[in-house]
Formats: sequence, structure tokens, C-alpha cells
Amino acid sequence: MAGNTSIFSTWGRNSRLYERYTSNAVEALSSDEQLQEAQAEWEQFFTDSHGDIFNGLEIANPRESLFIDTLYYDFVVDQIIEFAERQFGFQVVNQETNYNTDALSFSFQSLHEAIIDTDSIRRNIDEFLGKVDLVNSGSDFLRGLYESIISHEMRLQLGEYYTPRGVAELSVGELNVGDYKTDTFLDPGCGSGIFLATCIDAKRDALGGDLAPDALVDVITETVYGIDLNPVAVKSAKLSYLLSLLPVLEEAEVDRLEIPVFLTDSLKLTREDEIRYSGESINLTVDHLVGNPPWITWGNLSEPVRDAWREKYVKQLDLLPHHGVETRLGHVNDDISVPFIWVCVYHYLAEGGNASFVLKRDIMKGPAGRLLRTQQVNSRLVAVRHIHDFNRLRPFGDDVGVHSAIYMIEADEQPGFPIETDSWKKGSGKPEFSTADRMWDTLEHEETGMIPVEEDEPSSSWVREDAENRALGECEHDIRHGVKDDATDVYSIDRSQLAELEHDHVYPYIKSKNVVKYGLFGHELHLVPIKKANEDNETEMQNNCPKTYEYLESHRQALEDRSSTWLDKGTFYNVFGLGEYTWSDYKVVWCRLGFKPHFAVVSTVDDEDLGEKMVVPGDHFMFISTDNEYEAHFLCGLLNSSIYQKSIKGIASEGKSSLSKTVISKLELPEYRETEDSKRLAELSMEAHEVVPQHTGVSKRTYNKKNIEDLEVVQAEVDELVEGMLSEGSLFPDVGQSTLASY
Repeated sequence: MAGNTSIFSTWGRNSRLYERYTSNAVEALSSDEQLQEAQAEWEQFFTDSHGDIFNGLEIANPRESLFIDTLYYDFVVDQIIEFAERQFGFQVVNQETNYNTDALSFSFQSLHEAIIDTDSIRRNIDEFLGKVDLVNSGSDFLRGLYESIISHEMRLQLGEYYTPRGVAELSVGELNVGDYKTDTFLDPGCGSGIFLATCIDAKRDALGGDLAPDALVDVITETVYGIDLNPVAVKSAKLSYLLSLLPVLEEAEVDRLEIPVFLTDSLKLTREDEIRYSGESINLTVDHLVGNPPWITWGNLSEPVRDAWREKYVKQLDLLPHHGVETRLGHVNDDISVPFIWVCVYHYLAEGGNASFVLKRDIMKGPAGRLLRTQQVNSRLVAVRHIHDFNRLRPFGDDVGVHSAIYMIEADEQPGFPIETDSWKKGSGKPEFSTADRMWDTLEHEETGMIPVEEDEPSSSWVREDAENRALGECEHDIRHGVKDDATDVYSIDRSQLAELEHDHVYPYIKSKNVVKYGLFGHELHLVPIKKANEDNETEMQNNCPKTYEYLESHRQALEDRSSTWLDKGTFYNVFGLGEYTWSDYKVVWCRLGFKPHFAVVSTVDDEDLGEKMVVPGDHFMFISTDNEYEAHFLCGLLNSSIYQKSIKGIASEGKSSLSKTVISKLELPEYRETEDSKRLAELSMEAHEVVPQHTGVSKRTYNKKNIEDLEVVQAEVDELVEGMLSEGSLFPDVGQSTLASY
């Protein structure tokens, strides 16, 4: 391994060879027409397929820089492949990136010869690479080489995230393989080839004892395929493929080797190259799809590529589960990974085939994942059968700020719930993702299942089937009742009456129709003549608000005729259900009648007549009061999360369909402690409360039918965060893991 590591310092970005090659290339580009034409063609190829990825990169001359890095990486890989050829006595007949397609017209090898004396370098290669154990080099060797040359910023710009070997092994291990000898595999966005290497290893393990080495090489190269649209990725994948075959090639008598990795657009959006292999044109239809599709957002695609999506696939494959955004592929925050695999299923997956892909975890929650949650490609069923949920683990490293999961799907099978799920989290030691075995050794996991939040809507957010138990616990907050007056005709104020009253005791007032998740849908006006129950402020009212007192006096008989014993004390206009809590700065409110688990934070509103005034919850409302804005939104985020909503439904189904104090008291609503998670949850609730008012200028019925995608994006992050807090214990910072085991 020491030899493997030394290659990065000898050939990486900080090496003398890199400096020599790149400086020569810069000089040659200034005068060599062949190089200039190649760069122009390469730039056009990248722009057509990826959009203008060069804009916004904080590196000098990004177009020339990436082109030269591409050339240099291709040159280094050539040296390794040619060394392997000399050592093991075979020839790779399609070493050039574009050998099997017409994606690029120029030869990289001829460009190398125009830049550097390859013969003089080759004289030192055998001695240097003789120290490297290529047969047992493993995936870390290739990853280290790739990352030592291609900049981190550029890799992320291309949506490339190097999948750890262990994650790839788990993913490939999920496939239902009928016959390893004949079953075919394709990674349609193969990147540097980690999934191809894993598929090859699976075939070697399954067939190594039954087939002669020569036959095994033939079986593998005729059944494991890769496609990518990045020339660097294709060259990497060819090397990865070769390194995985070396243990067999070492024993085989193979003179010529063609590696089935192809430079083209697997989606057939920007180009439809003929793929030639073994001298014949091939159309790939495979038993298994694998991989980690590109995580590029729809907004980062070039307009021609977006147009191609719309023209070829949006209607044909029904790629728009979003409502109200039919003019584009999906929400601005969507990445194209799910549409990518849907198109690949359409083009490549044989009847009854299956697939295993690494995707973002939030696909289980938000609008970007609704397409997958429909579990059908147009009319073709694709049932999600198993999920490896990595929760808030970061297999791709801390610099990749998204969470991931593996989704295994079966084509042409009826979907069903619960979906078997392995839920992974940190163990006592440092997590390792180098192999699946190391993952099993260093991480903890539990078996569970995923089900839709809405039982009659399979594409609604998916949560753990034990979700309704995970949020059960103790409520650490007092739950209060809204104002109960028993005299609605007197206290409900029409705006036309405001001229007859002082405004001191008139407040914005909310009824059940006025609250939706994360916000208000308008408000009423209500006279609240006292600050707390049984308060005697009659003299003060007469002196300071005579018109209001006169109005109350005119309704004295109706007020005194109220039968409730709650009102026996205090003034004749006494109101029950008032206290200091009514006037707290913030209240988390919900309607207790019926069953609409809609929670919102209310404070003040700017009324057109009253100005800025405190909102008062009405008779049908319950609420939790606080003077801490973050605490209010933290609790609101919990209560509106899918897990808590599922728990609420489970509790309410045991009795009357209402959100009574008894129901909410059974939920784990802890005191607010400012942690990174709790603060973020509060901020998400605040974001949601900013979105809702932008959509309330319609009827309540129209509003309820809307899919507010900005809100769904926030909700997806709320759901993911709350799940993580419950599973990892950060919701209960003072509670030990042994206690949490009961949740």
C-alpha cells in the first residue's frame, strides 16, 4: 500500500510530472492547432452535455484548466494501463476513451505526444510501478489517484460524488441475481467505476470456482457494462474495470481485452451515439441497473438540456408528479437523479429486472422524491423493495452536505408496504465505509419498514412504520384552552362596528377556518374585555373605554343570562379561559375539534384597522404559550413533522377524532434546549411560516388543493431532521442511549 500511496505524490497535482506536463500543455495550446481544435471540441461537448459548468468556478481560466487536467489524468491512466499490459501480456484494444462511440473525434494519445516526450517517461514507469501492487490495489487506489488530480470543486460541479466501496457492495448485494453467468449489469452513469468493480467482484466470487480464467474474463466483459458522459470518468472506469479483472487476467491466457465502458449519453438527450462492441453495434437491455446517478439540480442544467428533457421524457414518462409547475421538469431544488433512473429503467431494464441505486435520503420525504414514490415509470410498475437508510451518516464525507440511502427496486412487480428498511447509525467507534463488512462491524443498524404518511396516498412522505411510537412520551409544557365566552353574538365584532368601540379591547381572533399548517388564513375580530378570568375592571372600563362599556351594558341581559358557573364571579361581562398565557409573545396553536393536525405559531398581526395587535386563540383552540420565539417554532416543527403527525393519528384513532389536551399530552414535547438541531428545526418552521402567507390570497378550498412546493421542500427537511433527532437522541440531550432504546 505504501507504493500505492506514493503514486499520488509522484503523479498528483503537486508532483513534478504534473507541473511538467501542464506547463508544456499551456505552452503548446498557444500555438498547436491540433490541441486548440481538440479543446474547442471538448468544450463544446461539455457545454452541450453539462451546461456551462465553468461559470462561477473560483479557479483561474477554468476551461483551459479542466481541459489540461483531463489530458493529464488520461495520460497518467494510460501509463498504468500500458504497464499492466506489459506485466501481464495482453493488450487493451479500446484504451482510448471514445473508441466504442463517435462522441469525440480526436485521439487523446496523439495529444499527449504533442505535449510531452512519452517515450522518455515510459523508461521510468516500469521501475516506479513495479512497487505498486495493482492486483490488490483496491478502489482506494483509484479514488486517491482521481482526487489527487481532478479538483474537488470541479468534481462537485459535475455532480460527481465518489461512492465508498462499502456502500457500492451493499447496493450490488441487494440485487436479485438469477444466474451470475448470464445476468447482465449496467451502470448508466458509471463515474470512476466503483459499481462496475463491485459487480465484477460479485461475478468473480460466484463463478471463480466453476469457470476457467479465460472463460471468466469472457463472461464478465460480456455482461458488465458502463456508460458515462464525462471523458475523465470513462477513462477512470476503464482502469477500475481492468484492475478488478487483474486477479483473473493474471492466470488467464488473454491476448486482447476490450473493456465495455462507453462514452455517450445514457439518457439519449444530447446525443445518441451508436455503441459498438466486439465489432458489432449493440443495444443494451440488461437484467440489473446499478449506480449513483448524478446529483445535478435541474436549475444547473443548460437550457438546451432542459428542453430535451421536456421534449423527450416529461410527458412520455409522466415525470411531473409536481402540481402547478408543469412548465419545467420539477421544483427548482430538485436534482435529476430520480428522473435519470426512471429514463434508464425505460431504456435499459429488461422485463422482471431489478435495480439498486444510491440516491438522496430526502427522496423519501419531499417533492423531489414524489416521482420515485409513485413507484411506476409511466404505466410500468417499479416497486421499491428494500431501503438502506443512512440517516445522518455521511458515507461521502463531511464535505458533502446531503444524506443518502440505497433504494432497491423490482420492475413489473406490484408495490407494497411496509418497505423493508435497514436503518443505519453510528456505533461506538469511528464509522468505516471501506467495505460492507467494515460497515457491519463499525455501525449499528435496526430493521424496520417504511410506510406512507397518508395510507390512501402511497406517494406521500414515507416514514418508519414504528413512527407513531417513536414520538410518544411526555409533554413538558402546559396546554391551554382558547377564550371561552359563551356569548359569540356579543363578542364577535364586525368591522362595521369598530367605529362604535374603542379599539383597546378588540383583538384579532382565530377560529378553526383561520389556521393552516405553519400559518394563518385570515382572522376574525373579537372583543376581549378583560385580561384574565374573573378580573374586575368595570370602573377602569367605564373611565377609559366608555363606548365599549356602553356596548357591553346594552347586552347586559344576554350576558347575565349565560348559564355557565364559570362566569359566576367577576363582572357581568366575565370571560373564561384567559390568563397571562393568553398574552404570551408566542403561541403554538391548533384546533381541538374535528381532526386537522395543523399547527401554527401565532404572535401579532398587522390588522388593517387595529394595527399591530396580539392574536387571541378562540374557543375551539388549544395552545402552548411561550415568550421564546425559537421554542415556539421548535415545538411547531415537531408537531408538524410526519413522525409526530403519524403518532397523533394513532393516538386520536383510539378515541374521539379530536386533538384534545389528552392527545397532545401523550407526545414527547421536551423543553427547548438550544442545540444545532433544535435551532435548525425552529428556523425551518420560521421559513415555513414565511412561505404560507404568499399563498393565502385564494379561497380556503383552493388553498387546500394546492401543492406548495417551497413548503414541501421545507417540510421534507423538517421530517428528516426530526427523524434524526429521535433516532440519535439529540431531541433529548440529557437522556442516555440506554433510555432511548425504548423509543
